[in-house]
Parts: sequence; structure tokens; C-alpha cells
Amino acid sequence: MNNLTKPFDKETFLKGIEALGLPGFFDADFCYDIYLLANEAIEMLNTSNTRIVTKDINQQAIVLYCAGEILYSIDNNPNNYPALKKEDVMNQIASVVADKYLSLAMFNHDQGKMTNKFLPPCSSLDVYVNFMLNIVNSYKKNDPRSTLITDLLNKSLSISRCILNLLVDGYETEAFASWRTLHECECTLILLDKYGEDLMNNYLKHMQFGLAFNNSIEDKTKQDEIFYSMKDEMRAHGLKSKDIKKYIEYGWMYGIPGTSEDPNFKLNFRDGLEKLAGLEGYNQRYELSSEVIHSTPLLIYSRKQFFYYLTLLSLYESFFRLEKVFSSLFVRRVSEDQVKQYIGMRNLYYAQLVSIHKRESIAFQKIKK
Repeated sequence: MNNLTKPFDKETFLKGIEALGLPGFFDADFCYDIYLLANEAIEMLNTSNTRIVTKDINQQAIVLYCAGEILYSIDNNPNNYPALKKEDVMNQIASVVADKYLSLAMFNHDQGKMTNKFLPPCSSLDVYVNFMLNIVNSYKKNDPRSTLITDLLNKSLSISRCILNLLVDGYETEAFASWRTLHECECTLILLDKYGEDLMNNYLKHMQFGLAFNNSIEDKTKQDEIFYSMKDEMRAHGLKSKDIKKYIEYGWMYGIPGTSEDPNFKLNFRDGLEKLAGLEGYNQRYELSSEVIHSTPLLIYSRKQFFYYLTLLSLYESFFRLEKVFSSLFVRRVSEDQVKQYIGMRNLYYAQLVSIHKRESIAFQKIKK
């Protein structure tokens, strides 16, 4: 039998529960009873199951599993506690905790990881993106008429962290599919940043067109007015009813000078949004990402190394562009202390990120041969 880490004594346990900041009605004594039962179940399974090879138990994880099971079971209603305190129910909760812990700690599925969160290609970018998110989140948000750029940059940075997490966990194709969304966001952000308020207003108008088309405006008279206004604009651009969805999604770009007269402009991503943003060089990657999203054989039989490097490099390049927007729009609006923090962050990490991108690009070229 393996030597399992002993459970916390009650005093240590209660201090840990207090540190979690759980609701005042949380019954810590009851949780401790469940916690002891869960440890007994783990020890029993460890003794009887030869597949389980356990030397040390993460007691903090057991505590968190117990607290989570209890909170969810009572559904934030302390009156539900009596139903949980029956012996058979307590044993069932403890058994579930033991099973979850052992399943996810001992038998957790591993995709086969190309990196980890401590290596500079991930850790350096993560700390920089996290810093930017904290700054952006200090501003007013979710009011499109005044916070459109803030909201779009915030979402782009959030997607960036999501991509990093997927890469760290070994999900390269899923990360590359998410980069496709990030690329769409950055193209929109670049254009809105470049052309300013007039284009933003056009973008917001098309948001209203989308709401009207989906019958999502409470005032139906107002909704009809918006819908008919959209139809009038479409006719002015020589568009038919069949073009309505692409006009809603991409028609706001008619607000960019010269677009209406450009015979090569189309209401789509490749020949519209991406091209106007000056990022048409990414079209091949975008199309490849579309193949992954649509479950082609490329998704199922993909090469982990290839998609790891392709996604990481694409993410870095998107980040450099997002950082430029962040620097131009936000740094001049933050406090002096935040500016100093940003300058310190940039001096420490930006050159390193450029160097990492160069190094990983060389590695990518080698595995492509």
C-alpha cells in the first residue's frame, strides 16, 4: 500500500475554508465530515485498485472538490442542507469527490503537449497580455456607443489568452481555430482605429440592422424603420435581398472612403475586411483555419508540431498589432503610475517577444521541410 498524505486536522481545514471566502451560510463542519469520508474513499480505492499508484494526495484539491460539491448541491439555499446530511447522501458525495480527484489527478487525459506555461514563448506573452487586459478592464465597458474599441480590444486580448491556454494544454488545432476569430477581430479593430468615429458609427448602425433582421428590437415600429432604412441603403449600393446577411456583416465598410467605387471590393472577409485592413497576407492561414473549423480530414490527421508553431507565430503577430492599438489609444489615457508600469513592462518583455518570434519562426521552417 502506498503512503498517502494525511488529511488536514480540523483546525487547519477550517482556516483553509475561511480563506476561500465562501458564503456565510456554508457549513464548514459538515464539509469537514465529507472531506474525511472522501479521504477514506481514496485510501480504500488506492488499496483495492492496482491501477492507482498514489504517493501523495493534494489535500487542497480534495477540500475544493468537497466545497464545490456541497455548494452546488444546496443551490445557495441553506434550507437544503438537511437532505445532504443523511448518511447515504454524505457517502455518495464523498464517493463522487474521490472519483473526480482520482480521475482527474491520476488518469487525466494528456493530449501530448508541445510546451508548458513556464516556458518564455507562453509565459512572457501571457504576462504581457494579462497586463494589457487589466488596464483595458479598468475602463468603462459594454456600452457600444462609447466603448466599442475598448470592448473589441478586450475581447481580442481574452481570445489571445484562450489560445495560449489551448496551446499549453496540447490542443493545437483548437487553438488555431480560435486564432481565426482573433484575426477577424483584429481586422475590424485596425479599421475602426484607422478611420475613427464616422466608421464606428457606421459599424454601430449595422449592429442595429442585425438586431432588426433577427427581430430583436422590442419597439417593433422602430424595428421596421431600421429594417426599411437598411433596404434603402442596399438598393443604393445595387444590392439585392439575397445580399442582406453579408450587407449586415460587412456593409459598414462602405463608410471607408473609396470603397463604393472600388470594383474589387466585396462584402466578405477575404476581399473586403482582411484586404482593407492590410492583412491579406494572412489569407492562406485563414483559409487553412477554416478547413480545421469545418472538420475536414486536416483536423483529424493534423501534425501537432506544424499547428503548434503556426498558431504560436500567428498569435504573436496578432499580438504585436493589438499592442500597437493598445499603445496608441490607451497609454495616453491612463494614470502616471500605470504609464510607468507599462513602460517597465514594455522595456522588459517586448524585445524578448520579438526575439522569441524570430527563434520560433526558424524552428517552424525546420519542421516544415
